[in-house]
Amino acid sequence: MKNSRISVALLALSLAILAFTFLRPAKITHAQSNSETVIATYQAKPGKEDELFKAMGKHWATIHRLGMVLDQPHLVLRGKDDSGKTYFIEILTWDDAETPDHAPAEVHTIWKEMEPLVESRLGHQGIEYPEVHVVAYPPAP
Repeated sequence: MKNSRISVALLALSLAILAFTFLRPAKITHAQSNSETVIATYQAKPGKEDELFKAMGKHWATIHRLGMVLDQPHLVLRGKDDSGKTYFIEILTWDDAETPDHAPAEVHTIWKEMEPLVESRLGHQGIEYPEVHVVAYPPAP
């Protein structure tokens, strides 16, 4: 069975919800903060997959060290789209919804390093950060 990008994203989101539910610090929740969870998607250029993966690691280490993100949820997945090209999905939570808009120069430098490693394809930009919301499931009766 061929994995579609949507099913991989849904799996990633499900795993992130589980991680967030079981691993988050009890004192930090979306309801108590202005945090923002995103599903970052990186469309790797052919031949640049390993370099992009290393840059993603550098990015996470930097934004984590700077206190820009919460420890959980954090999940990285690798897959192939219908054309056989590699993409990465990273689920992360900014400590505040405004944080990426006010990122320091150190982070902007990493973002610039990542740009030539990705490409737009299948109607998606090279890097996308759609916001998502963690929800309780099953819903309360």
